[in-house]
Order: sequence, then C-alpha cells, then structure tokens
Amino acid sequence: MKRFILLLILGLSITTVFAQRDNQKWYLNGFGGRLELGASSNNLMGIDLSHFFRPKFDVNAFFISNWDFTTSGIYLGGVLAKYVSPYPNISSRLRWYAGVGLQGAGQPIYEVDGVTKTGDTQITFGPTAVLGTGYSFQAIPINICVEWRPSWDVVYTHFNPNAPNSERMQVAVFGFVIRYITGNKYKG
Repeated sequence: MKRFILLLILGLSITTVFAQRDNQKWYLNGFGGRLELGASSNNLMGIDLSHFFRPKFDVNAFFISNWDFTTSGIYLGGVLAKYVSPYPNISSRLRWYAGVGLQGAGQPIYEVDGVTKTGDTQITFGPTAVLGTGYSFQAIPINICVEWRPSWDVVYTHFNPNAPNSERMQVAVFGFVIRYITGNKYKG
C-alpha cells in the first residue's frame, strides 16, 4: 500500500512539472461517433459530443444504441466530466484523460421464453467512470480515442412485479471514439 501511495504521489508530481506545457487547448468542440464493445456491453454505437470549458476540463455527452428497433432495442445516454492532460515528454496531441459522470438506459422486458415482450421497460441509471487516451491529428481536424468505461447500474423493474430491482457492475466496456474537432485545436 505504501508503494502504491508513493507511485501515486510521484505520478501527480510529474504531471505538475509539465503543467506549463499542457495549458494549450487540445480542441474546443468535437462531435462524432462512438462504438462500445466488451463482455458486459451489447455492442452499442451512436453519437458523441465533446466541449472543453478550460484547457484541462472537458464535458462529454453521448447517446448510443444497438439500433434494433424490432426486438430488443437498448438506448443508453450519459454525461461525463473529464480531466485531460498530455503525457510527459510526448507530443501534446496525444493525451490521457479520466473522469466521472452519470448514465441512464432503457430496454424492453421479456417473458421467460426470451422472445415475447411484456410491454414493460427496464430502466437503468447510475454513475460511470472513464479512463482513456486520445490523439488529435495536426493536419486534419480529427480526434480518435480509446477508453475504458466501467459503470455501476441500478436496474429499476417495478413496471413488472415478477422482475425485482437489482444492481450490477459493468467493468468490461471499452469504447472507441472518432470526432471531427472545431475551434482552437492544438497546433504542434
């Protein structure tokens, strides 16, 4: 435990030493697509919006779905607040980020046979976190990111008396994001 705390303090110190270099904006606004994969994901894709309020503070909103309108449509949306910083001694166009936020989702509830809809909807909501890395190209206004997005969901199913409310932790969700960026992007 002492080693972990020492490594954490060392990492924060290194980030502080390079603080002057990362005061430049990565980009101002970004919009594009998001794809989420993983063991506890349903292979969702959709839109992603991003806005920097300060050089290191980004707010990110997303809406994703499995786009299955006929059977088991899943709709998930969320908002994340992220701290963004460049890696030490590497181009400032490559940055890491970490953040927290809230998400909510809805999907139909099925009978035991797994085919027949009950007509009710299962709603989930709860906190989510994100840890990722991204790169903004110098010649073209594109930003790409790879991230890990675990969440803790409260599942509300009181619409169906046979399905109890529950909680679940989803840790194996990985996202890939590509955005078109506008305004004051970092120029190498």
